[in-house]
Amino acid sequence: MVLVRPTVVFGILKTAIPPRWDLAVYGMQIVEKGGVKWAEKAAWFRNVPYTAIDPTEGQMEVRIYFGELAKQAKGKKGLVVSERLGKELPPAAALIADRMVGFRAPHAKPPELYPSKLRRTKFTLEDLKAKLRAKGITPPVA
Repeated sequence: MVLVRPTVVFGILKTAIPPRWDLAVYGMQIVEKGGVKWAEKAAWFRNVPYTAIDPTEGQMEVRIYFGELAKQAKGKKGLVVSERLGKELPPAAALIADRMVGFRAPHAKPPELYPSKLRRTKFTLEDLKAKLRAKGITPPVA
C-alpha cells in the first residue's frame, strides 16, 4: 500500500499541499489486488483506515516504541549489519529490525477485537443515517 496525496491523484489545484504527517487525514491508499481473486483491476484507491487518525492504545504504544528505537540511531551514518537479518541496513532500520521483533504493546487488543475486524470505517451505515436524521434529512432508501 502507498499513501498518496489526493492532489496528485485528482490533479486538484491548491494553494497549500498538506504536509506528509497530515496525509492520514487527507490522503488515500493505493491498494494492490493481492489475494482478492474477484478484483478485475490490479490496484484501486481507498480511504485511509480511521485508526491512522485515531489509533488504539496498543497502536500508540507500538508507534512510540518504534520512534524511540529510531531516535537511538540519530547521528549514525552508513550501514550496519542487522544481527537478526544478517544484512546491511541503515542504523535506524537495523535497530528496529533487531529490537521490534517480539515487542507486544502492553495494551494491545486481542486480534478478534482489532478495530479493522469490527468495523472498517469510522462511521457505520447506521451512524451516517443518524447524522442525517439529526440534521432533519431523511436518508435515502434503496
